[in-house]
Amino acid sequence: MKTLRIIRVVLALLFFLGVTALFADPTHTVAKHIGWMAKLQFWPACLGLSLIALAIVAITLVLGRVYCSVVCPLGVLQDFAIRVRGILMRRGFPVGVNAPKKAQMVVRILALAIFLSGGFLGLHFAWLEPYAIYGRLASVSAAPLGRIVNNQLAVLSERNGSYIAVTVENVMPPVAFMVFAASLAALVLVLAVWRGRFWCNTICPVGTVLGFLARFAWLKPRIDSSACVNCKACERKCKGRCIDVADKKIDATRCVACYDCSAVCPKGAIKWK
Repeated sequence: MKTLRIIRVVLALLFFLGVTALFADPTHTVAKHIGWMAKLQFWPACLGLSLIALAIVAITLVLGRVYCSVVCPLGVLQDFAIRVRGILMRRGFPVGVNAPKKAQMVVRILALAIFLSGGFLGLHFAWLEPYAIYGRLASVSAAPLGRIVNNQLAVLSERNGSYIAVTVENVMPPVAFMVFAASLAALVLVLAVWRGRFWCNTICPVGTVLGFLARFAWLKPRIDSSACVNCKACERKCKGRCIDVADKKIDATRCVACYDCSAVCPKGAIKWK
């Protein structure tokens, strides 16, 4: 499983950097080569009635929520914040406890209902969609930086008699948009430090839908009670906070298939069956 974790991390970084580059490139040159990464985002694919959405559903029914740990840029961004969480845990700082499962389920259903009914209520429901949240954050951070870098390259190329880069106007988004985008992203990251993938497993509508499908996944993480020594290393490492070592149970609906638990288990007690 350590090999699967390495593959997952590498793919997640490639997707994260690729999607960020799509937002940061003012000339849209990058989109000609890796524009397909944006097409793999679940909710935009659903709105576009794309077969990609069905492919993601099929993969989830086989492997669980690998989309959330590999393709979703907001999910990967939270993983960076969760590393901070790990540092705090090792230093003895409290990072929150799990809320009752019934309470979590109620919040998940309410958030999904608000998201789906937003259009009918006159609300812009995309504020809860993970790709939209990351897109707004990238628009106020990576995009302006990309335009600055592009313009500097354009100046340098012109001085050398080349026009390989063209100057573009560096227009900043409205202040209200920037504040909203930064505030919502900050909330997601703070929750990640406090409770791991709390946003993904409680508020995110895509996480709720894929979590429901993951309940019926062909491969699910299981704890081998005969091999488990109750060290709780997996429980501490779990970013989805879905492992209960005491009862030897793993909640497949909240597992994001990151393989971190199996990588830290000293006895190899966690397996996908």
